[in-house]
Amino acid sequence: MTISKPIICFLSILLGYLIGSILPGYFFGRLKHIDIRKEGSRNAGTVNVYKILGLTPAIPTAIYDTLKGVFAIFLAQSMGANFACAQLSGLAAIVGHVLPFYLGFRGGQGVACATGIMLFYLAQYILASTQILYILGFLLIIVAIFSYVAKTGEFVEMIVLPLLCYSLFVHMPANPHNIFLCIIVAYIISIGIYNIKAHKLLQIRDETLKFHWWRVALRPFAIIFVIFYLSHSQRETLVFIGFVALFFILLDLVRFFHRKTEELFKTRIKSFFKKEEYGRFSSMTMFLVAGFITILVFKKDIAIAAFTFLIFGDIFSKIFGLGFGQHKILNKTLEGSLAYLGGALICGYILYTTLHIPVFLLTIGALATAIAELLSLGLDDNLTVALISGAVMTVARIFGL
Repeated sequence: MTISKPIICFLSILLGYLIGSILPGYFFGRLKHIDIRKEGSRNAGTVNVYKILGLTPAIPTAIYDTLKGVFAIFLAQSMGANFACAQLSGLAAIVGHVLPFYLGFRGGQGVACATGIMLFYLAQYILASTQILYILGFLLIIVAIFSYVAKTGEFVEMIVLPLLCYSLFVHMPANPHNIFLCIIVAYIISIGIYNIKAHKLLQIRDETLKFHWWRVALRPFAIIFVIFYLSHSQRETLVFIGFVALFFILLDLVRFFHRKTEELFKTRIKSFFKKEEYGRFSSMTMFLVAGFITILVFKKDIAIAAFTFLIFGDIFSKIFGLGFGQHKILNKTLEGSLAYLGGALICGYILYTTLHIPVFLLTIGALATAIAELLSLGLDDNLTVALISGAVMTVARIFGL
């Protein structure tokens, strides 16, 4: 009797769930009269098994948990399931790991299973095109930077995995694995965010950032100037950013020459300006002025690159420098400066794939912007970084580097 395709699909997904629901860590714990879900991190995964039960049970736990999603996919294919149903069977294995029916639907996090499927997908991408190896090489550099800076995998995942999805959609848009890879990545990141919050992996004690967090949150929206420049002339863009910059310049001037206005910001609207900005131009003003000069002075592609580095490099530097900075260099931290470089490299990669700016030029610009930020030496790096980066890229282009 021939089984219909919908029934095969249903059975393959069900089997995927059942395969995923087998938790070796839980059974190894029961052999020692321990419920691994109630010990340590209360997770039936490899790390907790290793901490509570030791290396011997952790090894088979790691192997099975990592491969069971891939096994579910192969089993579904052997049953005659189509491509989509086979991938859904792999996803069902993750669900089975997280929600095993015989344990009151309380299992592990399923990250190892999801990672195994993701690695399997990467192997398929490599077999389809060796060009993916160059992308993976770049991503390994980003992994190395942020692994050193943050020391925790959750932050590395949140930065690198979306970039991986972006890369594969750009270079292999028709690959059928894309949508399923993005589902896997979204799941891994969601678990990472949960762990960061639950275990308080990011603790920023800097009072200035806590009080002025909204300024960091608004910084990415400055990309509006870059997007506007892509579809408008230099003159129109200068008018746009110039009007915004002029507003902040006038606001600063009013503060300087009108004591009551300055006192108002000090006492009533304290979250608007930082303490060190009283009596001087704010970093918001310097940032906008730097953007105006950058667009005025440099060629369009270089101006866009330099300004983008400034926007996002500064965000990476602040968050990682204040959250993980341990090694002081001048008035910065090594971790913050490396994060600045990592953020600039990521921006450079995206600019390369969208605007086709030469890779070497962008790499030089990213290095220059990170060094300029580190060696600001008392100058406002919101003003100097983009100008130095733009100048270095311009010189490199003139000399044909």
